[in-house]
Amino acid sequence: MSDDEQQGEDGAGGRGRIGVQIYEQVEQLVKEHGISRTEAFQRLSEETGRRAGTVAANYYRIARQRGGGRARRAPRATTGVPARRGRRPRLAGGDIEAALAQVQSALDELAGAVRRQEAEMASLREGAEQLRELRKWMSKNVR
Repeated sequence: MSDDEQQGEDGAGGRGRIGVQIYEQVEQLVKEHGISRTEAFQRLSEETGRRAGTVAANYYRIARQRGGGRARRAPRATTGVPARRGRRPRLAGGDIEAALAQVQSALDELAGAVRRQEAEMASLREGAEQLRELRKWMSKNVR
């Protein structure tokens, strides 16, 4: 969480203010534009500069507090076959959306880091070439 988000949640407006704002903005985008929550998370991410995963996490935290989100399914009928051990539990639809938003955010962050690293490598190559040229000039002109 960024310092701005932390201050907003713990600051003068009271704990959770930003989460409530995000929840309301997502709900408004979904209702007015008929888009998925994931799309709404991405739009808010672009508008606010927060990562989409952060937006999703704030949204679902408030949704859980309000008892919102998806309705729980009725338990499945058992077939008499015991469940396999080590099997991961299935995620609810909202949890999947939040997880996907976090993965997308991490991939975007990684792509940005790779782009910055490529730019730095190009700059270093240019500097190395200038150093080679300077050494060549010095070997010819300095005795």
